[in-house]
Amino acid sequence: MRQRTESQGVPYSYLVDNIKVLLIFLVVFNHLIAFQLVKADIVVRYVWYAITIFHMPAFVFMSGYLSKKPQDVLKNVKNLLIPYILGYSLTWYATIWIGKRMDYELLRPSGTVMWYVLALFIYRLTIEALGKVRFIVPLSIVFALWAGTRPEFTTYLSSSRIVVFFPFFVAGYLWKSDYTKVVRKFKGKWVLIPISGLLLYAIPNFMIANKIPIDIFRGNHTYQLSGMDDITGMLIRLLMYLVSFVLVLTFLALMPDVKLPITFIGRNTMGIYFFHYPIMIVLNGLLLLSIPQMLNVWVLFGVSWIFVLILGSTPVSFIYNGVLNLLTLLVFKREKQVQDEGLEEEYDEDDRYETMLKRKKAIEELAATLEKEHTEKVKEKASGNTVPDKKEEFFSEEDLEEEEELQEEEIEETQEFEELQALDELLNAIEPQEEMEALMEKEEQKEQDE
Repeated sequence: MRQRTESQGVPYSYLVDNIKVLLIFLVVFNHLIAFQLVKADIVVRYVWYAITIFHMPAFVFMSGYLSKKPQDVLKNVKNLLIPYILGYSLTWYATIWIGKRMDYELLRPSGTVMWYVLALFIYRLTIEALGKVRFIVPLSIVFALWAGTRPEFTTYLSSSRIVVFFPFFVAGYLWKSDYTKVVRKFKGKWVLIPISGLLLYAIPNFMIANKIPIDIFRGNHTYQLSGMDDITGMLIRLLMYLVSFVLVLTFLALMPDVKLPITFIGRNTMGIYFFHYPIMIVLNGLLLLSIPQMLNVWVLFGVSWIFVLILGSTPVSFIYNGVLNLLTLLVFKREKQVQDEGLEEEYDEDDRYETMLKRKKAIEELAATLEKEHTEKVKEKASGNTVPDKKEEFFSEEDLEEEEELQEEEIEETQEFEELQALDELLNAIEPQEEMEALMEKEEQKEQDE
């Protein structure tokens, strides 16, 4: 893959951008045809079923792949939780504005598309821990299959959807760019196209023929509320996992990894996701989506691209990010540097090791000075420059006092030297060896430069 370094903490490529462009287009197109055209055209209904099987699972997979960087709670609140509240409120207001009734249930985002943003917020807060669990992907699939039998998993906080789509997020989180290289080099990768086509043809046919509602793919309710028994529901959900993972593999293997004229949209998908559904609600409320000219799949295909190109443009992205930054500035306090008098250096990580290095040098200089003085005194005594020793009986009182003072000074100097050595050893014990070596090299380089 042609890679660029980005802040997500993963090798970013044009391949990732191009996949995201395709998926966000399918999100918009699928929502647009669902308003009127699905009811009027049976072929479009098959297409609707086929897209719904995999488009959000694939999107969640890509979100997991781009969530490898250690997560910051405050940043996720800004980028996900605040947009969730704003997006839900905007959708609610658009519904009320066209004259329809909708209860404002912020903790139950059914009837909107913002469940995905809430799910992504929760995924990113938990993935660093859950991603370390052994066999987390198959375990999460088993849990999701079981969750469909339990009434506890509902639309409240999107708990059902969060569980159902989590296997895709964790699979993306654990997916490595090296795996993509292997898939793209595989000579038989083109066989994925007929396999994907067969699955996307057979499953919608089976479901429509047996009058199985599309709700099972949305993961919003239990199997029974979706109109099927638990066994059938588990099988259909398992097929969804199979089809979705096959389609994701197909995209990773065959999607072009080159910069296309629309590749830039892959960096602005959040604004498209945020704005497109409220706009569609207004258009449908004004009956613009029910006029004969709009009941054509190719017309809506083109309209969907218009949505994507406009809402994914730089000006819209600038407005979206500007609003978020303004709200963040109003809601959260700006970070202030807390200082404690006399202790700033202790808590300043950037200067910590440099300060310790300076202290160590000072200790070494003091130790060398004391050792030098002690050596000079020994030499003086050895050379005979000092007053010859007198017999003990001839020592005067003054001589005894002077001798005692000298002994006390030597003891104090020895104690001070030992204390400095102990402090030096303590500093060495708490200093990371690699960082100290790096700092020493940096100091030597600086001296050479000077």
